[in-house]
Amino acid sequence: MNWDDLKLVDAAARMRSLSGAAKALDISQPQLSRRLKSFEDRIGARLFDRTPTGLKPTEAGLRLIPLAQDMRRQAEAATRILPDLAASALKVVRVAVDEVRARVLTDRFSTLTDLLDGVELELISSHGLVNHQSRSIELQIRNCLPETDTLIARKVGDLAYAVYGSRTYVNAHPASRTDDRYEHCTWLGFAPDDLWYPSHMRWLECRLTERPKFRSNTMTTLMNMTASGAGLALLPAFMGDQNRTLTRLTDPLPELTNAEHIIVHRDLRREPAVRTAMDAIAQVYRSLSPELTGTASEFPAAAAQ
Repeated sequence: MNWDDLKLVDAAARMRSLSGAAKALDISQPQLSRRLKSFEDRIGARLFDRTPTGLKPTEAGLRLIPLAQDMRRQAEAATRILPDLAASALKVVRVAVDEVRARVLTDRFSTLTDLLDGVELELISSHGLVNHQSRSIELQIRNCLPETDTLIARKVGDLAYAVYGSRTYVNAHPASRTDDRYEHCTWLGFAPDDLWYPSHMRWLECRLTERPKFRSNTMTTLMNMTASGAGLALLPAFMGDQNRTLTRLTDPLPELTNAEHIIVHRDLRREPAVRTAMDAIAQVYRSLSPELTGTASEFPAAAAQ
């Protein structure tokens, strides 16, 4: 059973003639007659008597015709709302990011806006994993892969970290330019509560002889403290290199260079607005690749190893 067969029954019942039904369906009368007979043969019941005054429904036809009419009405209703479906499609895409990923996107705000092509983007601050099942967030950018097959990860680039200090602190502490920095310099680190940077914390624990004097769970706060001259810190290369008060003291650290992924629920990846947002974010990451990996310019000779 398919709708094409029932359309024949509905048209024949409405027009009461094969010629009228054929005209209504924009097919030839012989074709309609042949298809209607084939359908009757398949179901084992005659639906219409061919009389001199036109088609007359049989008892079997009287049972099927109302159902065919209902299907036509539903199809017509669907056709009427089709032009409005695009207007009701998703227009706002919410992206969960921490302050580092938010900075990546806002650094290319004008480019991102052009690429979004009318799709509105909302950046939602989040240091933890979001619940994609609740549909309160469409996308999240992070370096961890999802742990469920209902989520899909799309790699968009890499993000590197290096050691930085303020010019004032570095000039006052020559050890900061050498490997002695881990023993003889003041360090700023990461708070264990609500931790978003576990690999960075482990990296410091393996090298420092004393605990960091100041700890934070936000990279922006850490960078501000570093710029104030409080000590040395691990910072994203693209943020540290842009801050003219800071000096980079190491090359980008391979062990702390991680892949960046857009996380999306499997059911949402086909939503046009979500696809547009994902493509736009990926393009921004590609355009910033040298900055994000710390290779935009030649590493200054600040770290005399």
